[in-house]
Amino acid sequence: MSDALAFVRPISKRGQVVVPKDIRDHLGIRGEVVFEVHGDRVEIRPSEGRFLERFLSLPRQPVSPAPSELKAAMEQRHGDLR
Repeated sequence: MSDALAFVRPISKRGQVVVPKDIRDHLGIRGEVVFEVHGDRVEIRPSEGRFLERFLSLPRQPVSPAPSELKAAMEQRHGDLR
């Protein structure tokens, strides 16, 4: 016997469905969900986060120096580079 739970919810005229609060709380759904279609089945699961939030949370990479800054740093370390 399956341990899956089933909830029936109406679809509004605008195509909207409410995810029951118990399910949102259990899965930790806060902002977005992902719909996956498998044949005649649709799976709804929590999103792994919004793209922009994930992108902005990435550690910043050092910016490459401008060619003039690189030349100045090399000249300072090694003398005149003519």
